[in-house]
Amino acid sequence: MIENIDILAILFFSLFLISLIFLFTLKSKISQKDIELAKLSQNLEFLSKKVDDFLKNEQELLKNIANLEEQNIKLKIENSSLNANIDFQKENNQKLKDDLEEQGKKLELKLNEIMQNNLDNKLKKFDETSLKGLDNILKPFKENIDSFQKRVEESQENSTKKFAELSKEIEMLTKAGLNISQEAENLTKALKGKKQTQGSWGEMILESVLEYSGLLKNIHYFTQQSYKDEHGDTKRPDVIIKLPQNRSMIIDSKVSLNDYEEYIRAQSDEQRAISLNNIVSSFKNHIDNLDSKDYAHYKIGTLQYVFMFVPIEGAFSLAVQKDPTLYEYALKKHIAIVNPSTLTVSLRTIYLYWQSEQSSTLASKLFDEAGKLYDKMVNYTDSFNKIGNQIKALNNSYETASKQLSEGSGNILTRVENLKKLGAKTTKTLKDSKIEFEDFDENRIEVLMLEE
Repeated sequence: MIENIDILAILFFSLFLISLIFLFTLKSKISQKDIELAKLSQNLEFLSKKVDDFLKNEQELLKNIANLEEQNIKLKIENSSLNANIDFQKENNQKLKDDLEEQGKKLELKLNEIMQNNLDNKLKKFDETSLKGLDNILKPFKENIDSFQKRVEESQENSTKKFAELSKEIEMLTKAGLNISQEAENLTKALKGKKQTQGSWGEMILESVLEYSGLLKNIHYFTQQSYKDEHGDTKRPDVIIKLPQNRSMIIDSKVSLNDYEEYIRAQSDEQRAISLNNIVSSFKNHIDNLDSKDYAHYKIGTLQYVFMFVPIEGAFSLAVQKDPTLYEYALKKHIAIVNPSTLTVSLRTIYLYWQSEQSSTLASKLFDEAGKLYDKMVNYTDSFNKIGNQIKALNNSYETASKQLSEGSGNILTRVENLKKLGAKTTKTLKDSKIEFEDFDENRIEVLMLEE
């Protein structure tokens, strides 16, 4: 009996332990599920916020298109108004011309009438006084004609200038209107999924970013420049950036708006999920396609990472949220994905790098020239010192010769004079040909050398 009780106790204790283990395991699973549920709630809230942002961006984009169309309409109205002003100005010019012709005819008739009425009398009394009188009569008319003609010429000149200015304004406004219309049309076509237009639109955005960075086209960067790889195949990247020290960087634009547009316009979660998967697949296809082109081996010195430019940040943000490994997937293939914001920072850094490189090159040339100038100055100083030493030696020799010639008890001049006293026949005296030694001083020699 006691043995049965022990067995029951053991069984009861075992069941109790199993129950505790089961309860503990169940509680752990419930806690884990709660954590997963909290994470899913956070992700759902984050995705809902992103969807709201994307919808808001779409509304802003549509609003911008509407604004562009409104501006285009306003420009067309202004263009019509300017054309009406030109027509009005032409009518005024024509009226002014007609008035001028009419005034000329009236003046001609008036002169003929005056001349006809006074012709007989003037012929009878045609003398110097009559001529002066006729001149006095015609002079006011002539002055009026000259004044009127001058006013007409000034009016025509002003009208011509105004017409030219109006024509320029119309041309500028027309071009502006066409540009706005073209931009709106390009954007609309891109959003409607025309692949060729999408590519051109992406390259246009990339070109704008390049221009904004300060880099100069065909100097710091080249677009659509073809080259042959080591196998002889022709490659044509969208942009080749030239870096200092003979290095290069490749940028290729990739645009895919179809799936993104479908995602934005999707009416159900299922449609959005399908579109989102298509967006991720499209980016991976772009990465694989760019990797197959092997732009990193463009030439020696090219950066090992090729920049894949994505002009639509919203689409890429969705893709990264769906597949966080997308960045790593691209980096493993030596491809760095950039958008307009990140690329602008990179290009601006390259621009500053070029500025620094140019400053360093200029400073290096300046230091080289300074070194050469210093060496020349040293050589000049050595030569100048040699000349000074030679002048001093010449001056010493001159003083020695001068003393030998005229100083001392046995100088040459005294001995020569003694020869004359002894009976040498001469026609001149040493006093007449006396050498003025004081004229040949050191300062005079230096001045003569400088003059030479």
